Amino acid sequence: MSLDFEHFIGLNAIPQGVLFHPDGQNDTVTAVKVSGDGNLIASGQKGANSDIIVWDYSSKRLLYRFEEHDHMIQDLAFSDDGKILVSIGSSDDGNLIAWDMSNGCIISSAARLPPGTTCITFAGFIRDIKRRDTSHYQFVTGGKDGIVSVWDLDPFSGEMTSNRIVTDNARAMLTRHVTSFAVSDDREFLYAGTTSGDYLIISLRNQRIVRAVTATRMAVHNMVCTRDTVILGCGDKGVKVYQSNGDFIRQVDLDGGVVGLSLSHDQLEVLAVTSVGTIVRLNLQSMQHIIISEAHVETIHQVAFDTGNAGRFATASSDGTIKVWDMSEYAVIATCFARREQKAGVRPLCLVFADIIISGWSDGRVLAFSAETGENLWMLVDAHAATSNKDFDDAAVGVTSMVLSHNRRFLLTGGPTGDVRLWELRTRDLISHLKEHKQRITRILLTKDDTVALTASRDRCILRWDLRQEKRVLCHMQRMGGINDFVLLGENDDFLVSVGQDRKIVLWDSRSQDLVYHEVLDAAHEDEEEGFCIARSKCGRYLVTGGTQGVLRLWEVVWPVLDHIGQYYRGSRGTLPGAVPPPRLPQPPFRLLQTVPAHSKPVVSVDFGLYDKQVVSVGEDGSVFVFFFFGADEV
Repeated sequence: MSLDFEHFIGLNAIPQGVLFHPDGQNDTVTAVKVSGDGNLIASGQKGANSDIIVWDYSSKRLLYRFEEHDHMIQDLAFSDDGKILVSIGSSDDGNLIAWDMSNGCIISSAARLPPGTTCITFAGFIRDIKRRDTSHYQFVTGGKDGIVSVWDLDPFSGEMTSNRIVTDNARAMLTRHVTSFAVSDDREFLYAGTTSGDYLIISLRNQRIVRAVTATRMAVHNMVCTRDTVILGCGDKGVKVYQSNGDFIRQVDLDGGVVGLSLSHDQLEVLAVTSVGTIVRLNLQSMQHIIISEAHVETIHQVAFDTGNAGRFATASSDGTIKVWDMSEYAVIATCFARREQKAGVRPLCLVFADIIISGWSDGRVLAFSAETGENLWMLVDAHAATSNKDFDDAAVGVTSMVLSHNRRFLLTGGPTGDVRLWELRTRDLISHLKEHKQRITRILLTKDDTVALTASRDRCILRWDLRQEKRVLCHMQRMGGINDFVLLGENDDFLVSVGQDRKIVLWDSRSQDLVYHEVLDAAHEDEEEGFCIARSKCGRYLVTGGTQGVLRLWEVVWPVLDHIGQYYRGSRGTLPGAVPPPRLPQPPFRLLQTVPAHSKPVVSVDFGLYDKQVVSVGEDGSVFVFFFFGADEV
């Protein structure tokens, strides 16, 4: 039994976040670069361990891990020959370091970079008076206040000097923030994109700005050069082509601001990445383009497989979209958006997928969509309050959880203040309002006969509700910490397994209000792993949990132990819940089978496929991980 990695969907919309190749980080990746020959890939991250990792592309082997920077890697650049990597840290770090790729040693470093330095690129070699290349490398840095510096690096002595570019209009320079660089093929001119919507043409020979070209009313995010053109990626959704002298040629508009460009080796195409997570392959002559992939760009709150179709699943994200994915090609079938009358910035927080998609949103509305077209089908207004109370976190507003009945006749929704509401699906009328929880509802489940609902909350309780009588019949309460998620086990849904702020996996029996068994999720780091999500295989033998460490854990349910618990409580039938002490167990009811490092941020939701062949997880890093699950065939 194992989870085997099969596919990844995700994108950080960072400058140069997508790259043409010529032929594990543990936090958010902030920079990635490929050497000119394609042999090396370097990536940097932010966080407590702001490391740089250099990979050998052909062998997929980690070559070096550099740990000199603090806080965040702002940008990286390989020299044209791939022998040197230069890195710059964030303003809090303020360091520039040149690394030797033959041995991983530091060639030279410079502290106290100008505050706000954000980008770097190599510009060939320093040239002598006859414009012949010397042995000194030349690279350029830029950033806040329009500061552009040209650096001279002697790789043998480690001596490194810089010269700031001057302009005829210094006052105008102060209004610009340099976002990106491109260098002409002959290494005579440097092009610098800015936040003010223009780009600068700079003579490297004279180290002066020769022209500023207005390109857009928004920022120029990225630039690349061919032999005779400059291609810009702009915040107004445009990819624009200019002649090297600054004259406009043509443009094409995409679905979002263009934050990354990468030129193909033959200079006929570019890869463009947009702010909404789309990667496009664009022909520079015809300007025709095809979508290579799509992804979410913010936290994904939930993943759910279609209960009637094993070939697709849906994800809901803080970027304001719900995407339906095809399992065969991992392509987007449909994208669902908020309605026009909803306020800007609303986001889907939860969903159920049963032929159509029913979703809960941060403004308290419930929206239903077609899974084939993404078209909105109907809406419930004010299903729950869109509270702005400071005591609630970002995901704790509006509709926070929902479940559809097995007969598809009614819908249960939960909100941030502990309300649980039952809706008749055909008329979309409110049928019942259940209110005993004190804090956010995190999960709602129904028993197989749809007569009993179970609701979990951050108030430490799981409540059992008799829907026919509209009353609470049992309360499972843990001593410390809210409950984030739970699943039901057993032919008659006799057992519950929960995870939450107590950092444990907990077993409950439906015939007792007290917990039966609990186990720390990560014994080696007991205080670090809060369980955010749990999923049960359709066969009932396996569980997968995820939490703050970004790790997935595969558990096997030891059913002989659960049978022993069931016999124990059946023997005490008629006794009040809580009057019977928990049974002694011959062994733990769960067996940890596998720990799988996956996400760079907490895992928020996980689900098994319809036939237990796949497991899909999503997280705060905006990524989707798909795993093949081997073990279901043995059941």
